[in-house]
Amino acid sequence: MMSLLPTVPDVPSSTYDRADAAARQLVGQAFLVPLLKEVRESTSAHGMFAPGAAEKRFGPIVDHQMADALMTRLDLDVVAKIRQDLINKETQKTEVNS
Repeated sequence: MMSLLPTVPDVPSSTYDRADAAARQLVGQAFLVPLLKEVRESTSAHGMFAPGAAEKRFGPIVDHQMADALMTRLDLDVVAKIRQDLINKETQKTEVNS
């Protein structure tokens, strides 16, 4: 999805990069990890195809890794909105301190 939110050209790249990373991490951990966990736990494998002890133990780690990988590739509107909000708060804070 392409974001319809305007880009902020006068924001320093470090602020933009930090806001982008924080927004992607928030969305990944808040939305994708629970979704991936639900998908992983809802499999109906039985017998020799059932998840083993290692798969049950390391499943949450795989969920987090998969969410991080997806968030680096996806351009979601919610990420753009959170990123823009973070940038706006940062610019307001720097204007107050100036």
